[in-house]
Amino acid sequence: MPGTWTLTHDEFSPIHTFTAPEDGWCVTSHIIELPSQLLVVDAQYTLSHVREVARYAATLKKPLTLLYVTHYHPDHLLGAVAFDAPLFALESVSDKIRVVGDRVAREEHDKVGAEVPTKARQPDRHIDEGEEIIDGVRVEHLRLRSAETDDALIVMLPDASAIIVQDLVYHRSHLFLGERHFDGWRTALKEYRDLAYDIVLPGHGVPGDKMLYDETIGYLDFAQDALKRSTTPAEFKQRVLGRYPDYGGAKVLDHQLRFLFR
Repeated sequence: MPGTWTLTHDEFSPIHTFTAPEDGWCVTSHIIELPSQLLVVDAQYTLSHVREVARYAATLKKPLTLLYVTHYHPDHLLGAVAFDAPLFALESVSDKIRVVGDRVAREEHDKVGAEVPTKARQPDRHIDEGEEIIDGVRVEHLRLRSAETDDALIVMLPDASAIIVQDLVYHRSHLFLGERHFDGWRTALKEYRDLAYDIVLPGHGVPGDKMLYDETIGYLDFAQDALKRSTTPAEFKQRVLGRYPDYGGAKVLDHQLRFLFR
């Protein structure tokens, strides 16, 4: 199945968001269209879906100059092999990819075969926190700690009032809870909710607004309680599906069970 494209339009920096279908874990890639070049945030799980992103980018008739990988999880990293642009990541994320990236790639390749590579692409350069001007557009980078994962990159476009928070929030898609940072994640959601960004671009699901923060907090609260009350993976999954029967990302829900019950 093909994915879904959503255009967040701004006079100077439109953002084209690809949301994968269920077999791609509903993960997003965001193409930031600057006046003379393209930046991409995250690279999909499967090669089929990342090629769809690359084909779309080619229709924009601008060179792709930079690929961000926000964190080391396979659904955001493994498709990076399909891009020629230099790969940027936080130093802490680069270190994590160097240590576990190839193992994660092999594990996922064993599950789905040729749809994912057997090795993870390693970042070419490190990105630092702070603001810079790229092609005349203000772009700000932040390091997010102890939320869905230990370290992740946030990309902000202040003049467009848009913030690419990736897996800090999910939109009507099951959260990956395997790293168990419930308290830190909730704290970060409340902090970012207070920032002056009206457009919120998630790591799973289609773009939205500040309501995504509250929806994610609600899911976290329910899932943490369900985890405490469940003695088996099947029981936990049943509770979550009972509360969120229409959510996407069922493969994410299944993927995390081995981390939550081990």
